[in-house]
Amino acid sequence: MSVNRVCLNCGSASLVSDRSLGGKIVCSKCGSSAFRKKSYSFFNSKNLIFLAIAIAIFLIII
Repeated sequence: MSVNRVCLNCGSASLVSDRSLGGKIVCSKCGSSAFRKKSYSFFNSKNLIFLAIAIAIFLIII
């Protein structure tokens, strides 16, 4: 199991190897096999959007 992958459907990082599918990795919560890598970059997160909105509001107030 790889900790740096998350499910595209539910966002869970709980992955298991399904024996009935020949060892294919699936999400243990929703059963999906679609994954993406976790992004640890600040620019790919929603924090950048909130920071930009906060700066814009701050500039409007001043």
